[in-house]
Amino acid sequence: MSYSIVVVSWECAEQVRALVESMNAHLTGERPELVVADNHSSDDPEAEANEWSGETRFLQIGFNAGFGAATNAGVEIAAHEGVVMLNPDTRLLDAGLGSIAREAVDRNELVGPRLLNEDGSPQPSASGPPVGPWPWVGALVPGALAPTPIRARTEPWRLDRATEVAWLTGACVAGPRDALLSLGPFDPDIHLFAEDMDLGLRAAREGIRSRFCPELCSVVHLGGASTAVALPEGTQRTIAENRRAVIRDVYGERRERAASRALRLNLRLRVIVKGLLRRDAERERAELDATRAAIAAAEPPERG
Repeated sequence: MSYSIVVVSWECAEQVRALVESMNAHLTGERPELVVADNHSSDDPEAEANEWSGETRFLQIGFNAGFGAATNAGVEIAAHEGVVMLNPDTRLLDAGLGSIAREAVDRNELVGPRLLNEDGSPQPSASGPPVGPWPWVGALVPGALAPTPIRARTEPWRLDRATEVAWLTGACVAGPRDALLSLGPFDPDIHLFAEDMDLGLRAAREGIRSRFCPELCSVVHLGGASTAVALPEGTQRTIAENRRAVIRDVYGERRERAASRALRLNLRLRVIVKGLLRRDAERERAELDATRAAIAAAEPPERG
């Protein structure tokens, strides 16, 4: 099955170059279409994109439309039934993109791979329900120690088998083009952060499930290729505020407040445990501070 890869670039031509190199190394048996939607970069991602050995389309948007809007534009001009939305700061380790694209089309679902750090350790690449009892269970039962049925609802990214999840991390998500277009796929009002959560939750309301398929594909995600340029300060606060807005829009204010309390408990316990183990808890502490600041705001930011 032919499929398209959609990548959004902004001031990250070197990241596009490295991604294309990994595509040329691993996608030797197939030549998917590469669509690069550029948010008016000052470097030259088009030259790097054209190093792809297959068909390439380069879309110059003309201004920084944001990740979601640029992705939507790329999906709209994609030529094939299956589409893989891929961050520029990713690297392929195998030929599995075609497998998750086929799985997405065959099942009419959103499908994601296992995401890995550069050292090979797993990243959180799929998430359980953000409301209800499971966030509280996840706060009290560490995912690394939880039995599989609990882990599947709290930290499904730790599993080694295909699992239905609430939403997939947006660094790599495959879907049928028609289904993606019916969803947006992303909400263009979210300039950056939490747009992947929003997509998964809205898709579920439309009967389109999200599936984590670590056995089909693994992708290295370096993280922050364009983020560090776009938001040098306040990143955690923006993530927390956008998360609040997405959950509130989908589930209502009361359930969002409960979800925020569960998240704060989770982060507080992680900070305490890491302190007892003499491990660095700077990331968890920063996320907790940002979550507290977002809660202290009068209202989550309005969208639309």
